[in-house]
Amino acid sequence: MIKVDTYKYIKDLHIKKRESIRQISRDTGLSRQTIRKILYGSVEEVTQYKRNVPPPAPLKEQYAPIIRDWIVENLTAPPKQRYTASRIFERLQEEKGFIGGASTVRGWVKEIKHELNIERIETYVPLEHDPVGRAQCDWTPAVARINGQDIKGDLFLMRFSNSSAFYIRFYPHQRQEAFFDAHEKTFAFFNGVPQSILYDNLKTAVKRVLVGRKREEQDSFVKFRAHHGFDSEFCNRAKGNEKGKIESLARYVKWHVFTPVPEFPTIEALNNWIEERCRKLNAKPRGRNQQSFWDAFELERDKLLPISVHTFDCCTRKEAKVNRFSLVQFDRNQYSVPTEYTGKMVTVKGYVDKIEIYYQKTKIATHERCYDSGKQKFLLEHYLKLLERKPRAVGQAKPVRQANLPKPFAKYHEVVQSMDPEEGDRQFVKVLLLLKRFPVHIVSEALISAVKQNRLSPVDVEQIVDTIDKPSTKTVSSTNTEVLKPTGQVAPTQLQRYASLVKGGVGA
Repeated sequence: MIKVDTYKYIKDLHIKKRESIRQISRDTGLSRQTIRKILYGSVEEVTQYKRNVPPPAPLKEQYAPIIRDWIVENLTAPPKQRYTASRIFERLQEEKGFIGGASTVRGWVKEIKHELNIERIETYVPLEHDPVGRAQCDWTPAVARINGQDIKGDLFLMRFSNSSAFYIRFYPHQRQEAFFDAHEKTFAFFNGVPQSILYDNLKTAVKRVLVGRKREEQDSFVKFRAHHGFDSEFCNRAKGNEKGKIESLARYVKWHVFTPVPEFPTIEALNNWIEERCRKLNAKPRGRNQQSFWDAFELERDKLLPISVHTFDCCTRKEAKVNRFSLVQFDRNQYSVPTEYTGKMVTVKGYVDKIEIYYQKTKIATHERCYDSGKQKFLLEHYLKLLERKPRAVGQAKPVRQANLPKPFAKYHEVVQSMDPEEGDRQFVKVLLLLKRFPVHIVSEALISAVKQNRLSPVDVEQIVDTIDKPSTKTVSSTNTEVLKPTGQVAPTQLQRYASLVKGGVGA
């Protein structure tokens, strides 16, 4: 398997430096077959990720946050009464039981102050960005009214540094699946991938902040970058001014897109409207030259990287065990699977708008994602086999109640239960089994007819369903019958002729 760094290095040589496969093979020592596999295969197929665990530093992990808090709190103290490294060392010994040396603490203090840029007067340099396909990215909170309810969510923002062309998208959260999905939508909007993207120290991208601008990135984010081929850069802590383009965009879209609060039936409808709004605002002439963001973007369009032909799976994965109620726990909620998988380990993929559940690479369930807490989401078809064995539970079964079946189902159950208390539940379950083969509305219509005609057995209901589901066959049959009807008149039968034939006479 190929490491991610090697994978990205080879793709950069081919895409950015335009080196041939033969040349890359000579430079790296890898075979041409391996180079082709990297260039034309997906990142899932050719890479394997191993987490490089740094040497354990239990004392630093324990005491560095305490030192950092003291230094930050000390910023408001009088200058001549602020902590020195020696005083911090004394406090750690007296109050926290520190057993390390003074030189160790001095090193930590120096490192933390360097990271925080303590006691420095910051000077800002005006910037002018070249049209080289660089972008900035961030999130900002926003409120939208979805289906009559105010939803507090987050706006994903991406903007090109040179042209200021931008794209935004609304999500109910900032989780990693939303972070990756937003990138994919942005790349599709611009029909290309930026050469590099500047970020804050987002948890979805950064595992740990190191010295200076060095970062230990999340494995999944490294994998995502390698898939698309772009580079990442990160701002210093609490230095939002380093990505001023995106900071100003956050204010701009609050005024020009989210004022007044947009109201739509679904988040998808909202995002469709936002995308059209982005196109309109990007095309608006601005400044003395009346140049739009789109016009300026044309200068760097050729600098964008091509979109990968392979689709990145923008989801969060989790291995989970199906409990005895045939439910799987994911993100504070439970989702049903077919009952035959009870007790088995499955893979749950959490996307922005849906949950997919797999057993040994076979998809066994798909649910709409729920962002509440403590909810149970059932699909009735997952429990039909179990109800067939345990029909008496059908009246109180959560999957049946949550299915929100039309009223004729409840009416039919009530009628058959009153007529035959022993077999009523079993008959109702047999009717529910028809939902495996027929849509709900057809079975519901059949139940109305069955109750009216007093044809309540599941066999009769199935016959009525077949009749409703296949009206075209009846129409063809009746049409054929009409075609075969004779157009002339037929004389009535004369019985005396048959009598004469019996006696040996000759019929006329």
